[in-house]
Amino acid sequence: MKKIAILYSEKSPVIDAIKYLLNNYEIDTLNEINDASIYDLVVLCDYEGDYKGNAIKCHHSLLPAFDCKEPEKEAILEGVKVTGITIYYTNPKRIIAQYPVFITNSMHYEELKLELDYVEQTIFPIVIQKVLNNEAFDIPSIVNKGCGNHCGGCSSCSH
Repeated sequence: MKKIAILYSEKSPVIDAIKYLLNNYEIDTLNEINDASIYDLVVLCDYEGDYKGNAIKCHHSLLPAFDCKEPEKEAILEGVKVTGITIYYTNPKRIIAQYPVFITNSMHYEELKLELDYVEQTIFPIVIQKVLNNEAFDIPSIVNKGCGNHCGGCSSCSH
């Protein structure tokens, strides 16, 4: 059985989404890690610490744009019409997947943050699963596939 460490500084709904989708993996949620070598994968979720090893992380912008602490606010202030999420390896920084989110003219910062949170909760766990299983994927096929009555929030089911 593969073992995953989720490092977090603040509890996030994405942690629950990861645990739900990857329920057949052994998952430890930690505030700090002493020995990363015992894990097959380290995932950073809203982690504010100084983790030096390689991990998977999700950022609320289409990197390299808005590589900062408040990318949602920066996107709104700059007036961009497209942002999104980037899932990447941290050391060295290598992008694994990106997914766009469109910004409407009337969208407020909090609305954008909620939309990005939703996309992160939907896409990030699936990408983690694909990485762990060493499976090829593309985001459109993941999104259009539906949840198979598991997530309770996609347009493919009635949940």
